[in-house]
Amino acid sequence: MSKNKIYITTAIDYANDVIHIGHAYQKLLADILARYWRLQGKKVFFLTGTDEHGGNISREAEKRGMNPQDFVDKISSGSREELDSLGISYDRFIRTTDKDHIETVNQFWKKVKEKEDIYLKEFSGLYCLGCEAFKTSREIVNGRCPLHPTKELIRISEKNYFFRWSKYEEFLKELFRKNKEFVKPKSRYQEMASFLKAGIEDISVSRQSISWGIPVPGDSKQTIYVWFDALINYYTGARKKGFWDKDTYIIHFLGKDNLRWHALLWPAMLYSAGFRIPNLIYVHSFLSFNGKKLSKSTGNIIRPQELVKLFGQDGVRYFLAKYGPIREDADISFEKIKSVYNTELANNLGNLIQRISKLAASNNFSFPKMEKLSISPKIANLMEEIKIDACLFDASKRLDGLNRYLEKEHPWTKKNKEAREAIWYCLRHLRQICFDLKPFMPSSMDKALKYLGEEKLKFNPPLFPRL
Repeated sequence: MSKNKIYITTAIDYANDVIHIGHAYQKLLADILARYWRLQGKKVFFLTGTDEHGGNISREAEKRGMNPQDFVDKISSGSREELDSLGISYDRFIRTTDKDHIETVNQFWKKVKEKEDIYLKEFSGLYCLGCEAFKTSREIVNGRCPLHPTKELIRISEKNYFFRWSKYEEFLKELFRKNKEFVKPKSRYQEMASFLKAGIEDISVSRQSISWGIPVPGDSKQTIYVWFDALINYYTGARKKGFWDKDTYIIHFLGKDNLRWHALLWPAMLYSAGFRIPNLIYVHSFLSFNGKKLSKSTGNIIRPQELVKLFGQDGVRYFLAKYGPIREDADISFEKIKSVYNTELANNLGNLIQRISKLAASNNFSFPKMEKLSISPKIANLMEEIKIDACLFDASKRLDGLNRYLEKEHPWTKKNKEAREAIWYCLRHLRQICFDLKPFMPSSMDKALKYLGEEKLKFNPPLFPRL
């Protein structure tokens, strides 16, 4: 379908703590695409936010001597500050405690209930407090949840409301058969297709023992299960903005730990409620720091603001976009980021901008003012395929080519006309590269294009001072 209207979302982060750089990486991917599509003249709505209900929230608030609402207000505000430090250009920061979201969840529940897809039954199962989810035998490894191996599974027996997930097994299989591009990368698609082959069971969508959440319509003794509540945020964000219609291209970005809920439960919920299905679920892998998992329990947490103070907003954006876990797990360290910053931004891109500016200024050359640019076709193709890292590798090759051209031509040794032609060749290509990099490093590239866009170039301070 055409992508004239695009709705791009990220997973909403659980508000038991302020987000770390692993969470922010996902938002950066979405932001880069949102900025790219806006440059292409598309109508874009970009949603992110916080998931604020559930037992873990109330327990964490109690530990800190706070009521749950005050606690999530503080966490949500802190997470937003972290995203703002990276220049994430979301159109709405949604919270599951927002009034319009609570209203939407109630309406959604009633639609599914009217379809007779919600029913009440006694249930007993092993529950992971970290995931806030019951675990089936095939999800348990060595008696633990593989995502939270330090937490013991607990057996819970309750009378809960269930969603007839199994009723939509054939619908989901048909969805996967007809749309091989529904989940990307391909390995994640295959993972979900294999999960479906083994069959799915109905899922509990309410809790008796948890009070911090949205009450079940017509039964105030139960609260709606945090995942059922949270997934609906995507529809809440789009509903009044007109971004859940058939003409909108809908893409969800999320981490691999959230895939099953988004790829299998969410489409079944939507189909039951009578709503359309998203076009694409893009799944990235995990980010670690110094070889260790980013985790509150281990204390190995790095916040975006900490990195931005050291390497600047665009230095962090560039590194994560190029070397982050877009397909496979990736490890970062201060040393790696510093090395990439100095080598690729300070010495290569920043130095080339200065060399061209200095050559033009010292020779008092005039050039045509910068015409209106557009994203180059190769970068556009890579972006549409969500090969975000490949865009930056391509830009690096082009910058290397310009540096080789300068070393070959030596314009500083040539006479006026020959020198001007060599500098003009580099300047035209450098302007295009900087424009292609705008979605990745918006602040720095706006400055670069301003430096390089005038008739008379000046020698400006370095965009990326060496660290």
